[in-house]
Amino acid sequence: MSHVSAALRRAVRRRARGLCEYCRSCPELTGHDFTIDHIVPTSSGGVNRSQNLCWCCFWCNNFKQAQTQAVDPRTSRLVPLFHPRLDQWEGHFKWSRDGTRMIGRTPTGRATIEALRLNRPILLRARRVWVRHGLHPPDKT
Repeated sequence: MSHVSAALRRAVRRRARGLCEYCRSCPELTGHDFTIDHIVPTSSGGVNRSQNLCWCCFWCNNFKQAQTQAVDPRTSRLVPLFHPRLDQWEGHFKWSRDGTRMIGRTPTGRATIEALRLNRPILLRARRVWVRHGLHPPDKT
């Protein structure tokens, strides 16, 4: 992994409001350290600049790896994954009525949910607890 300065890491975390920019979890609820993700991997020419970096949880980073595209389960077409610097989260995703399941609004949203396993059973169980305690979804108004 290429080096990202401590100052840049803090700026990326602050911009993300401390939430994973993919699944919208927070480290205090997951019990996991979060990390910097190169949206376009360095192996594919991505750079250590703010516009190519996002804050994400261990699991989203693990499932994403070097992917930048995935198959939309509805159309079976290869589409770009959600890009936190270019795309608006609300444009591609929404929460289910009960606040536990991410729903893809677009081919990119659906493909990202599948590729990063954003509705995996253990995360759904955790979100149910978070919702019950008023801790999720993070952007409720």
